[in-house]
Amino acid sequence: MVDIGIPRMGTAVPGLLMIALVAVSVPPPATASPKAGNVTEERLQKSLEDGTNWLVKGGNVRGQHYSVLDQVNTSNVAGLGLAWATDIPVPDGVAAVPLIVDGVVYLSAAFSHVFAIDANSGDILWSHDPRVRDHFADRPGLSWTARASRGIAVWGGKILATTADCRLIALDAGSGKPLWTRQTCDPALGYAITDSPYVGGNKVFVGNSGSESGQKNRGYVSAYDVDTGELLWRFYTVPSDEPAENDTPAMKMAAATWSGGALEKYGGGGSAWNEMTYDPETGLLFFGTAGALPYVHELRSPKGGDSLFLSSVIALVADTGEYVWHYQTVPEDSWEYNATMNIALDELEIGGTRRKVLMIAPKNGFHYVLDRATGELLAADKFAKVNWASHINLETGRPVYLPEAEYWRKDAEAVVSIWPNMWGAHGWHPMAWHPGHKLSYIPVMDVPSMVSEYADGDFADTLEIVSEVAGQPFSPGKLVAFDPLSGEPRWTVGHRLPFNGGIMATAGNLVFQGDAEGAFSAYAADTGEKLWSVRTGSSITAAPATYALDGNQYVVIPVGSGGGIQFVYPKLGSTEESRGPTRLLAFTLEGSAAMPTKPVVPRELPEQPELHASQETIDTGRQIYAWECAGCHGKDAVARVGGSVPDLRYSDSQAHARWHGIVIGGAMRAGGMPGYEELSVEESEALRAYALSRAAELR
Repeated sequence: MVDIGIPRMGTAVPGLLMIALVAVSVPPPATASPKAGNVTEERLQKSLEDGTNWLVKGGNVRGQHYSVLDQVNTSNVAGLGLAWATDIPVPDGVAAVPLIVDGVVYLSAAFSHVFAIDANSGDILWSHDPRVRDHFADRPGLSWTARASRGIAVWGGKILATTADCRLIALDAGSGKPLWTRQTCDPALGYAITDSPYVGGNKVFVGNSGSESGQKNRGYVSAYDVDTGELLWRFYTVPSDEPAENDTPAMKMAAATWSGGALEKYGGGGSAWNEMTYDPETGLLFFGTAGALPYVHELRSPKGGDSLFLSSVIALVADTGEYVWHYQTVPEDSWEYNATMNIALDELEIGGTRRKVLMIAPKNGFHYVLDRATGELLAADKFAKVNWASHINLETGRPVYLPEAEYWRKDAEAVVSIWPNMWGAHGWHPMAWHPGHKLSYIPVMDVPSMVSEYADGDFADTLEIVSEVAGQPFSPGKLVAFDPLSGEPRWTVGHRLPFNGGIMATAGNLVFQGDAEGAFSAYAADTGEKLWSVRTGSSITAAPATYALDGNQYVVIPVGSGGGIQFVYPKLGSTEESRGPTRLLAFTLEGSAAMPTKPVVPRELPEQPELHASQETIDTGRQIYAWECAGCHGKDAVARVGGSVPDLRYSDSQAHARWHGIVIGGAMRAGGMPGYEELSVEESEALRAYALSRAAELR
């Protein structure tokens, strides 16, 4: 499994507060900001009432991916038209949520490119390339993580960006010129950064990925001064194998929950690799953590213990990094069920008492409601099909496990079906929260993992697309409107493919989502009725944003599958007709532009050498490919059309002639293709035979 960055105990109190939904119209044109990127604490605080801009990744100060704009609503959304379309000159898609500040859209794309785009015309104002690809020759492993960039932050006239090679960069928001750079983790230790930074209180907060790199590292979150880049504090998410380094109450508590040699060998993992939420009301920073190697808990901590703070939600004092509370979603996690998904804040009335809460729908298929101040578990209910646990015990906060998902106890020839799959029922694609309807809108991947191989704490899994369960039709992808007070979905929309885009909700009683087949659609937030849809020509994994400019409400969506899924599972993340270019599309009620099209040109197989290998050799190549190559070149040797990673089925005679030099010798390291010196020529030849066999199937 890939930690992208593709990844229990709570102290407690109860509470909630209902926010009245106020109809908000698009404000009149705002006075131009004295400087670009003028995001401040005061403006962020007002984001719950002012939807002119989309200042932070979560849309408002509570991370809800919600806008108070209502000019576009259920009565007129059918009239949305394209205002402008901008080609983003990066082939590997966009996973980021656009930020909009005072008439400028700021967007990141693969390879950590940053773009500033005129929000009225779509013209690119400036771009910045941090030249991550220059490091591929030294660190070809960056090739995968560099394509999974999921956003930027804006604060005080600066764009804050991260790179796969662990840099935090401050750019001038008006020109894109670098202001300062900090190396916030070490890629030589298996670290990378695939997510955006987060801002608040004049600080920028950064996590990292690397829990599954196989190299010794431990996750942490760092806070930097946004003006100078000075490191202010660092919080480690798991303890050190050196007892003297566990010198805080939090690390002493965590260290007591580990046993065995995993910390010494692997470092503990527990990366915080996805969306954080800063809450100025409580002064807390909230984030979730990933799992660790080895995956199986019995091997990771053989004498027991919950391995804190893996698969947990953590609250820190944002000013100091001091630990406040944690809640572990999966104690003894053996399924890599990260809790790194986005966190939304609100007030809810629970048991007759108003509680300030946070909500998260992590990989494991349960939607959690926690008290914001104390971490007390208030509710936990299934939003997807689950067979690893029957329920969450609200008194203990712990799941009640089911044996059918314990793949490590299977017979040698058995195949274990695990729901949710190891990528999760909900991944990094943001869910949205509607404060009026009190509903979470979750982009669900409702497919199982079929574990067919398991050894030494690792496993090989295949995602199984299931269209029928218990004799009833079943959708592998879903948009679920989940009611945390009833513990049940209010409504569900099915998708034919599982990996679809993130969500945005608005005060116009609308929910927007793009899907893997290239449709961008609007649904009634209260009923799920589809009210509008447009074919974009490119699959969508990013989430939309909205803003107001010159009296018009705009809805923007990046198209072009991004985030890494398009490499591992290209067939599940798009269709042939939706593998178009990377673009940013903007829609308004006045929009009348024609949707740009790019005809799909059928690929022809080049001249290739004949296949003379035995079936045994091909099967050996298939096995090596599954473990070593599929993460970049795609499952079953099917790569994303139009991406920068080649489809090996289409390798020409020249590539086959150079095969061993590339695979073993690293002749293409500069392009991100590592050399596998540990492979023998016979094994490399088996890989080549497998690629030729897949090409023969195409013929």
